[in-house]
Amino acid sequence: MGSEAVSFALGTVKDLLAEEARFLSGVADQVKEVEVELIRMQCFLKDADKKQLNDSTVRNYVREIRRLAYRTEDVLEKFAVEIESRRRGHGFRKAFRRFACLISEGISLHRVGSEIASIKSGINSLTTNLETYGVIALSSTEDGQSSNARLDQNQQRLRQTYPHHVEEYFVGMEDDIRQLVSLITDEGLRSHRVISVHGMGGLGKTTLARKIYKHIEVERAFKQFAWVSVTQQCNTMTVFRDILKQLVLEQRKESVEKMDEGELVGELYRVQKETKSLVVLDDLWEIEDWKRLSVAFPFAEADSKILITTRNQKLAEVEFPYPLNLLNEDEGWELLQKRAFAKRNGADCESDPRLETVGRAIVLKCGNLPLAISAIGGVLSQKTSLEEWETVKNDVDSYIRMSEGGKEGYGAVLQVLALSYDELPNHLKPCFLYLGQFREDEDIDAEMLYRMWTAEGMVSSDHRGKGETLTDVAERYLYEMASRSMLQVKLYEFSPARKVRSCYLHDLMRDFCLARGKEVEFLKLLDFRGGNDPLSDYSTERDDSTPRCSIHTEDDEKHGLGDVDSMISMALEASGQLRSFTLSGGCGFPRVIFDSNKCKYLKVLKFEGYDFTGKGLPKGIKKLVNLRFLSVKDSVLETLPSSIGQLQYLETLDIRVSVTMRVPDVLCKLKGLKHVYFSGVLRRTEVSFLGLSKLETLVGFDDDVGDLKHLSGLNNLRFLHAIMNISKEKNDLPQMLNYLNSNLHKLREAQLVIYASGKEVVLPFLDLLSCHCLHQLDIIGGRYEFQKVEPPLSPSNLSELLLQGCSIEGDPMSVLGNLPNLRRLTLAFVDLVERNVMIIDANAFPKLVALRIIGIKNLEKWVVAEGSMPNLSHLAIAYCEELEMIPDGLRFITTLRKLEIRMPEEFIVQRIHGIDGRGGPDRDKIRHVPVIKIEKSYGSMKKKLLIQPTDDIWSEESASSVDCKSSHH
Repeated sequence: MGSEAVSFALGTVKDLLAEEARFLSGVADQVKEVEVELIRMQCFLKDADKKQLNDSTVRNYVREIRRLAYRTEDVLEKFAVEIESRRRGHGFRKAFRRFACLISEGISLHRVGSEIASIKSGINSLTTNLETYGVIALSSTEDGQSSNARLDQNQQRLRQTYPHHVEEYFVGMEDDIRQLVSLITDEGLRSHRVISVHGMGGLGKTTLARKIYKHIEVERAFKQFAWVSVTQQCNTMTVFRDILKQLVLEQRKESVEKMDEGELVGELYRVQKETKSLVVLDDLWEIEDWKRLSVAFPFAEADSKILITTRNQKLAEVEFPYPLNLLNEDEGWELLQKRAFAKRNGADCESDPRLETVGRAIVLKCGNLPLAISAIGGVLSQKTSLEEWETVKNDVDSYIRMSEGGKEGYGAVLQVLALSYDELPNHLKPCFLYLGQFREDEDIDAEMLYRMWTAEGMVSSDHRGKGETLTDVAERYLYEMASRSMLQVKLYEFSPARKVRSCYLHDLMRDFCLARGKEVEFLKLLDFRGGNDPLSDYSTERDDSTPRCSIHTEDDEKHGLGDVDSMISMALEASGQLRSFTLSGGCGFPRVIFDSNKCKYLKVLKFEGYDFTGKGLPKGIKKLVNLRFLSVKDSVLETLPSSIGQLQYLETLDIRVSVTMRVPDVLCKLKGLKHVYFSGVLRRTEVSFLGLSKLETLVGFDDDVGDLKHLSGLNNLRFLHAIMNISKEKNDLPQMLNYLNSNLHKLREAQLVIYASGKEVVLPFLDLLSCHCLHQLDIIGGRYEFQKVEPPLSPSNLSELLLQGCSIEGDPMSVLGNLPNLRRLTLAFVDLVERNVMIIDANAFPKLVALRIIGIKNLEKWVVAEGSMPNLSHLAIAYCEELEMIPDGLRFITTLRKLEIRMPEEFIVQRIHGIDGRGGPDRDKIRHVPVIKIEKSYGSMKKKLLIQPTDDIWSEESASSVDCKSSHH
């Protein structure tokens, strides 16, 4: 795979040509010629990606193309950075430097012209060789088909499936079979004419479809059956013909061969309409293919049904989607046993139970993926001793890297993962390989991933729609990979504006990702944890073209400053001209990264969980003039150097460190800044945001640090997380509300954390609810007068609300219940003034999913009307020591899935368990809830815990240790 390198180089060429007068005057024509050749190379690579693994000649050419592309990018960026840096300065100094550098610019221009000419010559030579040896020009075969077409046919035959092939080692999926059989055989389900089983490759979709296809109830329900393996090379004529041959009588099959596409569609439609048929389309890949095929199926006019298997979630969602999940551990172990002990009937496991421990570990390492488990099980079938099983467990990583030429069973895993990868669009391949730098089992922060992709030019501005940012495009990229089952995503449960919270790779997919990334010189990952020495893999051969390096170390006594410095130095010596460098864990400061010429053109620099105590970031960081992304998240760093003000191309700055940090007032110099993340900033530090017109994300803004007036100048701001500190003497909340309610911004979502000093501070609740862009609101302290509050005039978009340590006059539920979009509500340690009753009326809280009532000490009666909270799934009641009973209305909330109760022992015994143990008067109210967690609270709750929306209320230690000024963005 060299297409991603060519894409990067083309992106650099395109950007520089757009500013021709500024950067490329004198060599633009040559650069344009290189651009044409790179585009030609990219076209070749789209085809070469599919066959280079089995063709050493193609693989060598791809490597050469990749290195030429990297060289092109290096030369052009180096030239542009040199010119830009020479033209900086102020006043007389600037004029003098401009005059002085004219000669050196001429020298640089001559040098870059020579280097581009050399690159162009190399590309032309490579193209000639490719044509000479027939790699680009498609050679024709005797039957008139191209070699590429023949290759596609061979791949299609490898993926061909047949309905009569029933998996011998089948486990799990009993519930899936039962549900699918019911859906397919139920004649009343008109909306389920097409059912799409979707999931990642190797999950068992085809196996499941075969079970359904041959199920006795299905055979009784239908009169005709057809099974077609579609694959990624979908030929609609072939598919139509194959289906029709299976649905018509034997004597008519010959006539089917003579039909054109229109006749095939018409006949297929008629046959399925007249005779109840089941058609299985196995391994369908693209939505467009389904659109072309769907014209032949009479969805609304017949009882016939279609079952589709696909890896593409978006395709599945066009019709009725049925997601297929991974096996659980027990099912995975059962499958492994059946495969490994097929010839021995499990006797070995019974005689040595230690094999089960090892076997279960192997199942987890395989990510509970059936195909992977089956492949490794085939290997284990030849192993008889515990030691051999241990060896397999430890070497699973290397097994999946072995090609089909290796031992039996190993290549199957790689083949299916490689196939999923090869079918990705070219612009997504580098985005996928980029995930290899993260730790195994890591929840990868989607937002930071978008920033890193963008910094390296992987997110194309050509893919933007009207009003979209590059973040929107990057989110689509992630969704696309998730829909193709290359990775899994975790969504924000309550945020309507931001969708994906994080993503992760199964271990098996990550291993494949790393193997492919190393093979194509995309990424070097050096994991020194656990005493590993990953540099030994690079000691025998010089790898001068890998543009990314990621290092994982441990925070323990094994690795001191000298060790880390040595690791990094050795890693850099084995790397090429770096575009990205990430380091997680460790301590001290690795000075070598700024002294090395290999880091001059870094675009991404990330330290995660790194201890800079006593050292800090040096002023030498200013040398990284091409830096786009800088993160020291979760690191120990007390001062941010003022020299970062010279990083003119910086787009993302993440300084959410684990200690209080001093930040110099230099951010206003970074005119290209788009995303800033704060936490722990010193109160006496003031940071100006004037002139940051490109800023889109601002997290951790504190009114003690920044000036609220500067927000009005952030015309492109999309997301704001702000912390407000108000008192009788200082109250900037009206100013913030004016900003949020104005039309001077493009905010999609705002989150406010308000700390009110003293209960005498009355908060303007109505004004807060009326802010259209406000989606999350946390208020600690203050006083609210709910009896004086009317529902907001305009619909509120508030989705999360936390009220804590405050004084409330009136019934809060009378107002909060009218919020149309509220999904999570927490009332913690509030005082109900002159009132001991809360009433939730019918139709209140239409979208509420989670409700927590904690520490309302004077709450005696709580009424829940029938018809309220129709979507509530999680309810927590804790420390409400005066509460007389659980609300009767809970019995009507059928959506409730989890109920957590921590109350005094007397309440639990008398109201729930009953004195005789047969159940108290409240037991029937909650009997329908699947998960109920009940714990006793001993004594009165004296200490008020600080509650965050995501906290576990049962963990006093974790709740009380939360930094009251930290962001929980």
